[in-house]
Amino acid sequence: MIDIEAFVKKNYQKIKDLGLSVKTDESNVIKSMKKFPQDMLNDLGEEGIVSFLFSAIEFSNVFYTDFEGVEYADFLKECQHISEDELSFEDVTNNVSKDTLEKGTGTSEVSFKCNGKEYNYTAKFYYDWFDTGFIGYLNTVFEENGLDKRLIVFGDPNASLITYQNPDFCNRLKEAFPMLEASV
Repeated sequence: MIDIEAFVKKNYQKIKDLGLSVKTDESNVIKSMKKFPQDMLNDLGEEGIVSFLFSAIEFSNVFYTDFEGVEYADFLKECQHISEDELSFEDVTNNVSKDTLEKGTGTSEVSFKCNGKEYNYTAKFYYDWFDTGFIGYLNTVFEENGLDKRLIVFGDPNASLITYQNPDFCNRLKEAFPMLEASV
């Protein structure tokens, strides 16, 4: 049987040591984790419940998404927020043709300004799913602008977390939590 309190105590500091700005105190994380059925947590094991641990914590430099129903303007607002305004996004538009909307598939044209420069991205359009290739495009934009940090996606397919960190964050995350996927 997993001892939730011991599990949180073992991993809470590791999360903070990664450079993630934790807003939830340890005792509230324990309370939140104890709301899950104990049998389910036992079945998943410690490796399986790490994503539950991350979802029980509020961060100032991380946001959660499952990429369904995410608007590009909202995504960029979240990116600006977690960058502590190192990034500035303005004039965000996502133009989708009537034909593409009716079919549910095709492309859309996303345009925006990042730190004052204009950019355009042709996004894959598949109903209400966010084109995750946009994250790679943004990282290219950041690199071209001489920024050291990148958007890093980590977690699992059901609850992806996004942070704005130096790329070495991926290695540090994998050392601390090898069961989690992380990529720039």
